[in-house]
Amino acid sequence: MERQRYNLVTAWDPVLRFLHWWNVLFMSVQVATGAIFMLSGDGLGKGLEARLVFIHAASGFFFGAGLFGRILWLFVGPPSASWRDILPLTPVQWRSIGETIRFYLRGFKGALSPSLSHNAFAGPVYAAFFIIAAVQVASGSVLLGLPDKLRAKSFSLELHETGFALILAYAGAHVLAVFIHELIERHAIVAAMIHGRKTFTEAQTDELVERYANLNDGGIDERKD
Repeated sequence: MERQRYNLVTAWDPVLRFLHWWNVLFMSVQVATGAIFMLSGDGLGKGLEARLVFIHAASGFFFGAGLFGRILWLFVGPPSASWRDILPLTPVQWRSIGETIRFYLRGFKGALSPSLSHNAFAGPVYAAFFIIAAVQVASGSVLLGLPDKLRAKSFSLELHETGFALILAYAGAHVLAVFIHELIERHAIVAAMIHGRKTFTEAQTDELVERYANLNDGGIDERKD
């Protein structure tokens, strides 16, 4: 029996990959320190609380810089990093959204059309995350500049806590979705966010070439499995 032949297809550029892991790192620090604040209540000592506030704020500014870089990259980066890849602007993207929803409702059964980077259903979710994360950075910056008495009663605190819950939900859904798609589709998504290349069958590669003309220009490395 002839083995299936796969191609390694360049999906994500080095800048996008760097910004992804930069944001993962500093968002993780923020989530960890934020969780300590919420779970401990007033049980932290002044010294420990001050150190955690510094770590939380510093990681927030680093995350804000990475978020700004990723949003900027939506407009100056390559097609697979572009806002056009995030927002559903074409009939093909809308069909992909419907196809992905049906795939989930069927209990992850059936085949999905290949996507070079994010599938069309995930794109709007990422766009929503960018907005929530930007509000989170802004509200955190406001809180940092407020006196303690005003901070506890500030609307920015409610906004920041709501954003924290939404980001936790997003992170959990994101990890679960990556695991499911990795298990079923086998495109090596996690590895691709390190070296930039996803795996596709010959038929899937041909379909991608029709949609992304630049793949013919050094974007495909063949290998046999």
